[in-house]
Amino acid sequence: MLLAGGLAAVRAEGAAEADAAYAAAEGALVAALAVPLERAPSPDDPAWHAALQAATRAAEVAAAGVAGEPLLRAYRLEAHAYGLTNWYSRAFAAWDAFLAAGGELTDTKPALPAGADSHLASDRAEYRRVVGQMAFARYEAGDLEEARGWYLTLLERVPDDPEALRWLARIAYERGDTSAAVVIWQRLLEVAPDDEGARFFLELSRERERYGVEASEAYRLGLRAYEAGRLEPALEAFEAAATANPEFANAAVWAGRTALELDRPELAVRYWERAVRLVPDDARSSWFLEYARLQAAWGVTAGRAYYEGLAAYEDGDLEKARSRFLAATEAAPQFKDALVWTARTTQELGRPDEAIAYWQAVLRLDRDDERARYFIGNARRAVQYGPEAGGAFSRGLAAYQVGDGPTAQAEFAAAVAAAPGFLQAWVYLGQVAFQNRDYRVAADAYSRAAALDPSEDDYVFFADEAERLAAAEDGGTR
Repeated sequence: MLLAGGLAAVRAEGAAEADAAYAAAEGALVAALAVPLERAPSPDDPAWHAALQAATRAAEVAAAGVAGEPLLRAYRLEAHAYGLTNWYSRAFAAWDAFLAAGGELTDTKPALPAGADSHLASDRAEYRRVVGQMAFARYEAGDLEEARGWYLTLLERVPDDPEALRWLARIAYERGDTSAAVVIWQRLLEVAPDDEGARFFLELSRERERYGVEASEAYRLGLRAYEAGRLEPALEAFEAAATANPEFANAAVWAGRTALELDRPELAVRYWERAVRLVPDDARSSWFLEYARLQAAWGVTAGRAYYEGLAAYEDGDLEKARSRFLAATEAAPQFKDALVWTARTTQELGRPDEAIAYWQAVLRLDRDDERARYFIGNARRAVQYGPEAGGAFSRGLAAYQVGDGPTAQAEFAAAVAAAPGFLQAWVYLGQVAFQNRDYRVAADAYSRAAALDPSEDDYVFFADEAERLAAAEDGGTR
């Protein structure tokens, strides 16, 4: 009984001493926090020196005489006190002791008198800060292995901590362990899906893993040079990347693009051909390959002007399109496609007499071009009968050739309305109306054709036949 009573007295005395030491540490910390400073606290500041000594003594007294909550609160206060002065090694030692004694990191913080705890971060946030600073100090010193160990320590206590994951991935990347970097960057994006930096480095790590460090570094060097407007060094870097790994499609794409911008189409063709081979379904690469081939065949000036003309035509700007196509033909007089588009846009602008000259130039380059002969006929009709009648006649022929009888009849009717002396339009109107079983219109059309050309007996024959069928229909109707 005496022994038990003695032990109880000792424990009570130890608890009282621990309480007193903690109260003293608490008061010293509150006093230090009340001292106005224009900078971060330092262990050398008198008030903070006293606060740190009191916190250390409170932890030592508690460790010597008590356990459980009194011990945990002492370690906790000590960790926060050292953290406030950025003495990270001592702060971590206190946190380590706190956790070893059974403490848990939460989003709470020690309660201090007079609202002084407003200066404190939560336990979890403070632990993350302290360990993060310890890790970063080793990273800055070039000790990547030690830094990695600290970040792993942080992950043990704060699973999926974004900063720890970010730095572990970066360290793996810098050490050339791209496989590990990919895994960690992926995990970070699962934790922080909006982290664009992580997304960039994941892409970069995958790039290194797939194409090799040498190719990746050369490619990134090229991108930086390109963004700075230094095209020659950019091309050299992209070519180096493509040489280091011939399967690196993006390196081929950027080499081709930069070569085009440097007016080197033959070189561009080589890289765009590779890009298309590596990614056959990439419409962009296929387009640029044709563009580069055109420039290589007809010259940079002609090729560029031709594509500018196509773009303007797609935008509906016929004047600009014609101007650019004409510039292409002037730069490369044998460039048949440019000449065709010059003729076409000139004709669409309602200038058939000029268009005829361009279509004739097309025929001088290719005597077998039936398209040119067809459009020359259209243009001549437009000159003779006016653009309205000529245009309607051309649309009627197009509809007739695809079997659209009603549209063809309407367009031929519009042509003769605009130009009553247009013999071919009357003939086609009669023919289409006859096929459409519109015999009254056919009879009238063939009669007008016969009047314009009395020497053609067929017109009279079909006029009479259409009239007979129209009368039969009228009789049947009655």
